[in-house]
Amino acid sequence: MKWLIAEYRPVTLFSLRLGEATSTGAKTLLVPTPFAIRTALLDAAIRTQGVAAGPAAFEAIKGLRLAMRPPSQVVVTNLFAKVLKPQRSDKPGRKGAMQPTIAFREYAHLEGSLELALTGDEASLTTVRPLLAQVNYFGKRGSFFQLIVPPEPVEAASDEPPPGFTLLEGAYINEGQITGRGPQAFPLGLMQLMDDWGSGLTYDKVNVYDPAKIRRPGKGDDRIRRGVVFPYRLTRTGRGFTAYEYV
Repeated sequence: MKWLIAEYRPVTLFSLRLGEATSTGAKTLLVPTPFAIRTALLDAAIRTQGVAAGPAAFEAIKGLRLAMRPPSQVVVTNLFAKVLKPQRSDKPGRKGAMQPTIAFREYAHLEGSLELALTGDEASLTTVRPLLAQVNYFGKRGSFFQLIVPPEPVEAASDEPPPGFTLLEGAYINEGQITGRGPQAFPLGLMQLMDDWGSGLTYDKVNVYDPAKIRRPGKGDDRIRRGVVFPYRLTRTGRGFTAYEYV
């Protein structure tokens, strides 16, 4: 099986909050989710090839399998910040549409490269290969990444990803039922809940100009949430930071 390998280097702090997090309690994931990766590729296709290329690019990207080799070290810093949120009360004395509040934020410093491995049919890989060079951020806007070398194909003897890569797949819960195949083994590491495109997601639903809406995880197959174990261990922690190391 052919896998397309792309190596990125983070150039700013990374932040992508957990799907269950609220706007005032935003803990971050350590690495980009499959949902963020696929959406970044679709965005690159529309920016470089035009809106008309969107539906075909969507189908090619949706059919890909993804794997990742995360950075060697991650240090997460946390802080409390003063933010504004919409005014929800009509109490006397409050003026304006916004009110100040305190929010929790986390930002991750990724040390080393983040490598992606993608596989699928030959046509999909041909479609996606030039898009990888056009991606400049994953997750929250401002979490910039730079492609280091042109993506290169690698042959694997089986359908497993190349050595050192973690497959971004797994079972998920949909309407109270477990769907998909669970892991054959439970390796030591750190589990991250990773959002992904589901089988029910369509181009109309990801198109911000279309009234179709994406159903939230657990209420359909539009956006699903998988538990992926990354080979990280906690090495040090303090009042304002937590450090992880790739095993």
